[in-house]
Amino acid sequence: MSSADSQSRHGRSRATPELSAIELRCLALAAEGRTPGQIVLETDLPLPRVAEALSSAMEKLETRNITGAVSRAALLNLI
Repeated sequence: MSSADSQSRHGRSRATPELSAIELRCLALAAEGRTPGQIVLETDLPLPRVAEALSSAMEKLETRNITGAVSRAALLNLI
């Protein structure tokens, strides 16, 4: 079985996910070690919007946490 077959069976898409500018900015700041509270201060976005952006990015990147999303985004050269 090829890895593409395995990926499609487990619901993983082969295409690079499309992340919004806010999602990418929040992930890039998280990659630098910023907490959501620090991201709020740095971007002037409200905390619910930062949380939504990080959650949406995790969903699009098919990860369970911010660390996984940062790692996958870096591997895909998105950040």
